[in-house]
Amino acid sequence: MRLDSEISDILTRATGAIASGCAELHHAPLRDTATLSRWLAAGHNAGMAYMANHLEIRERPELLLEGARSIISLAFNYNPAVARDAALPQIARFAYGFDYHDVLRSRISGAVTEMAALLGGEYRICIDSAPIFERYWAEECGIGRRADNGLIAVPGYGTYVLLAEILTTLPIDLIRSHGDDCAPVSSGEEGRGDSPLQCTHCGACRRACPAGALQSDGCVDARRCLSYLTIEHKGEWDATGTAAMQTPSGRRTLFGCDICQRVCPLNRHTPATEITEFQPIGGLLSLTGAEAATMTQPEFSRIFKGSPIKRSKLAGLLRNARNTLTDKG
Repeated sequence: MRLDSEISDILTRATGAIASGCAELHHAPLRDTATLSRWLAAGHNAGMAYMANHLEIRERPELLLEGARSIISLAFNYNPAVARDAALPQIARFAYGFDYHDVLRSRISGAVTEMAALLGGEYRICIDSAPIFERYWAEECGIGRRADNGLIAVPGYGTYVLLAEILTTLPIDLIRSHGDDCAPVSSGEEGRGDSPLQCTHCGACRRACPAGALQSDGCVDARRCLSYLTIEHKGEWDATGTAAMQTPSGRRTLFGCDICQRVCPLNRHTPATEITEFQPIGGLLSLTGAEAATMTQPEFSRIFKGSPIKRSKLAGLLRNARNTLTDKG
């Protein structure tokens, strides 16, 4: 649903969101709950045991905020203006700048303050940490559609987007517009160049996934996923993880993976983000595997202060860096 124009203006100006929409809270569909249950039962969550927690809250997001009645979904473009040289080991683009959890919470908090002053009500900001079906609510709010790589694609921006939600006690009638209730709100151009607006199911993402982590239903087997293996996984990799990291792409991965996005037609003409905090931090564009492999804890803490790369901790980055230097013969 469209947001009231005044609220939409607040969100765009205060947060830098490139798409926003709202929906009335309701129980999440059994389809998403069943998909999550199958994913967990298959062991595709790997070491992310926390994904099995709080299933009731995922089904009933109103439990996250007493009296919650509505949800606002927001999308943010994080595509940096410049990228690392292809000859260097890969760092996922979302990690070029400062940690999006901190950046978006700071930006959204300002918008919530303005909304509360205008309309009253209670609010809770959710950014990839609360147990909520983010992609389902993004579709319900009309800001984008799921692509075959499992990510939300926003018209004019593709899948290089981050999602966030605002739960509120305000009724939907107070925050929606009086126009077309089903139309998405996006500041993107309706199609850039020859980029399609929605997933064409071309299969490029699955074919490009180095170890076959991307499943036919858009879910990811984390045990074979370069992003999981270089970010979330702690300690040494098991046989499955090692096999994935010994692929040519795995040997070129330092932190995270964008392969399924780089090959996606939706991202042919994704513009650079206007959020300054997502531009590359100093030294990141030229960091080599050899430099990362000899990094000390003080250097790691200084270079990656405020960066999502700190999530891997120094031990994880050293492990990843050593893998990029291993004799490929």
